[in-house]
Amino acid sequence: MGSAMTTDTDHRILSKTQSLCPVCLKPVDACYAESGGKTYFRKSCPEHGEVSVLVADDAADYVGWSGAPVVNIAPKTALTKGREGECPLCCGTCDLHLQTACCVLLDVTGRCNQSCPWCFARAGGTAGDDPGLDAIEGWYDRLLELGEERPFNIQLSGGEPTVRDDLPEIARMGREKGFDYIQLNTNGRRIAEEGGYAEKLKGAGVSVAFLQFDGTRDDIYEKLRGEPLLDLKRRAIEACRRARLPVTLVPTLLDGVNLDDIGGIIGFMLERLDVVKGVHFQPASFFGRHGGQPDGMGDFRGRVTMFDVMRGIESQTGGLFSREDLLPISTGHPLCCFSGSYLREGDGSIRSLMGAAQRAEGASCCCQEPDPLEIIRKDRDFVLNKWDMGEGGEGGESHMGFDEFISYIKRNRFTLTGMAFQDIGNLDAERLKRCRVQVFTGDGRLVPFCAYNSVYRGR
Repeated sequence: MGSAMTTDTDHRILSKTQSLCPVCLKPVDACYAESGGKTYFRKSCPEHGEVSVLVADDAADYVGWSGAPVVNIAPKTALTKGREGECPLCCGTCDLHLQTACCVLLDVTGRCNQSCPWCFARAGGTAGDDPGLDAIEGWYDRLLELGEERPFNIQLSGGEPTVRDDLPEIARMGREKGFDYIQLNTNGRRIAEEGGYAEKLKGAGVSVAFLQFDGTRDDIYEKLRGEPLLDLKRRAIEACRRARLPVTLVPTLLDGVNLDDIGGIIGFMLERLDVVKGVHFQPASFFGRHGGQPDGMGDFRGRVTMFDVMRGIESQTGGLFSREDLLPISTGHPLCCFSGSYLREGDGSIRSLMGAAQRAEGASCCCQEPDPLEIIRKDRDFVLNKWDMGEGGEGGESHMGFDEFISYIKRNRFTLTGMAFQDIGNLDAERLKRCRVQVFTGDGRLVPFCAYNSVYRGR
């Protein structure tokens, strides 16, 4: 991202990038700018006017976070030819993309068993043709060709993947092909309602269920999903506990709906740490189907920033978690996500496994040339291992053998992470060039997730 420190009467430009006009999708210049102590993402189309999207309530948050060091590891194979100044209109990924994927989404269906008012995929209904098993096998084979060191982490997504009766076969095929990590993105309805289904998924090789979980009150679900679902979510988690299938809670956060429930969601996780191994917060993005209304500034009311989430984690848990222990990704763009890894001690206290030590380790990387393949392997292995449930049993750390201690760590370790997805309002070419979460398309391309849902989905 190029930097500048110019000033005009309204704002001070902090850095420059490129974007697309949200109306005509033509490339336009964009910038991050400070105004009134806040940071905004600003862009202007000669035909359709200016858009201003809030990035941080405190400009210092943006400056400190965006300056984090990043290791660039380009994809092994470029699939399309990029054109300077036209990102993301050449996705494939193109030869201008700066980061290889960590996780690749496979949309195995466009169908769904819910009709949520908020849905990035606009999924719904029972109609539509799903890709066949032969096609999906071809996807796996192509991804094996494109991956480095070890295969990509796979996310089975949609639509709602569990509407496919052959979903266990899809997961099993992936594991047999050599993909060590198979994540299921799910609303949990079938897991809750069909006895033994979680066991089928676990037996087929599903690594973790990323469970749509928007809060601890039914009024939240009624606004975001159109129906009360809290009891169903509890039953889905219990089914996963019986099957020993780890769960990560995935809340879509919207100001005025559930931003005040961050602490409640974390508390819900801590009460079920034997099966729920993390919370992955996702501020609502305004693509797909949503109920967002324009605010008159080119943005949408209710937008939650990544910094709002981190502030809520600290304030709503009474300081049990500190913002200082939430760190940006080192192999992507720092504005895309945050991550914190923790251990619950025997007395119920929480120990950060990141924080200062992790910062010191990152700082040391500038003193030596990192091995890109080793970074890729560790990055993908971290995603694979952090949701391991471990074996049952309790006991104090001081009375454990080594194997029991490792199991204790696995049982009591958990993560708090967040992914600030972009939409057409705040689409930043520099962030897209470093995207680690990509969608494998039916025509064999890899498209950054935010670009796919803002520009390419349905085309």
